Amino acid sequence: MRIRLAYGLATPLMLVMMLLMSSSTSASQRLFKSNEIALVFCAYVRDDDTARLQRKLRDLRVRMRDMYTSIRCNNASLIQFALRNNSHNVGSFIARSVSIDALQEMGDYQWAREQELLMTETGLILANRIKDYRKD
Repeated sequence: MRIRLAYGLATPLMLVMMLLMSSSTSASQRLFKSNEIALVFCAYVRDDDTARLQRKLRDLRVRMRDMYTSIRCNNASLIQFALRNNSHNVGSFIARSVSIDALQEMGDYQWAREQELLMTETGLILANRIKDYRKD
């Protein structure tokens, strides 16, 4: 009788422990997976590989505008990282794809102006988008 009681008590405890362990594991796995995806995006930006970036966005079924503010590369936004690495093809794509609000939230235009990068291909797109927004 005691064995059954002990076994009966142990089972719910073990179940709770297993659930707690599995939930923390899945949370860490999700965090790892999101960090891994962010690294992939940063690598595509660094390599100026617009085609692979667009393919990855399609595969994940997300839009650049939906995830732009949540990814940082070396503590810089994707556009700032593109400008630092002279990745103007992918930088231009991102600058055209992201909302004005996100560009302002990340401070991309101000940063590019401070770094004197507004005369680059990506910088010109940023400047034109901000200028057009201010006209409205």
